[in-house]
Amino acid sequence: MRLTVTGFSTGRALLAVFSLLVATALLLPIVIVVLLSVGEDRIMAFPPRGFTLNWFADAFTSDRWRSRFASSLQVGAVSATAATVLGTLTALGLKRTKLPGKSIIYGLLLTPLIVPTVTVGIGMFFVWLEGWSFGPLVIGGGLTGSLLGYVMAHTVLALPYPLITVTASLMTVDRNLELAAGGMGASPWVTFRRVTLPLIMPGVWAGFILAFLTSWDEVIVALYMATPQFGTIPVELFGQIRQSPTPTAAAISTMLMVAGVVIFLAALTFRRRGAQQ
Repeated sequence: MRLTVTGFSTGRALLAVFSLLVATALLLPIVIVVLLSVGEDRIMAFPPRGFTLNWFADAFTSDRWRSRFASSLQVGAVSATAATVLGTLTALGLKRTKLPGKSIIYGLLLTPLIVPTVTVGIGMFFVWLEGWSFGPLVIGGGLTGSLLGYVMAHTVLALPYPLITVTASLMTVDRNLELAAGGMGASPWVTFRRVTLPLIMPGVWAGFILAFLTSWDEVIVALYMATPQFGTIPVELFGQIRQSPTPTAAAISTMLMVAGVVIFLAALTFRRRGAQQ
């Protein structure tokens, strides 16, 4: 019995040490970026010297950074909205209809989560740059460096998230409520707007937030799509780190991390609300 207890205690101690090492490896780069964002050196160097918040102020006063922030916000908001609308309608169609091969369709729509992003980026680059022709129908072409090109690319990447969250929310909706509304004379649109949508709204919001984060942090496809005139914050960060690694990049990275954590916690809150309904 003593050997068993001792072995169990030793196993728990080893697991705790391993978990601590993994947490340190994951958190140490984040801590280093935060420290670099408040150092006084004009070029990032570790360990940083002094303390200043000037680099955060520079992020708000620089015209280039403000332009990239506005571009990221536009692309993120529009692509997240498009992905959420498409994901919600698709989830509703797959869940409420008896369509043959629904599992195959669902799996195909989730491929952006499985296929390497660089592969998706190469395909999107040629579609948006050169375009695909199907007889008189032309898809894409000349859309690199444009809001529309970014939105279309990021909508594809973000679509799986609202599709997953809304599908999960639909599983908790009592189908009898929708049937009762239809039996009382409500049209399918009224039933969806007055009954189904309020019940799945936590999943819709969670999907929107996750889709927005996907667009906000995405860099690989954005690199293919960017031009000197139009680009997102991750692209600008990547370029500045390679050319002139000033602490402004670390300050912006710190703010993005904080914003990402806050938005992610908001998504979890909406998801838990949906689970409690």
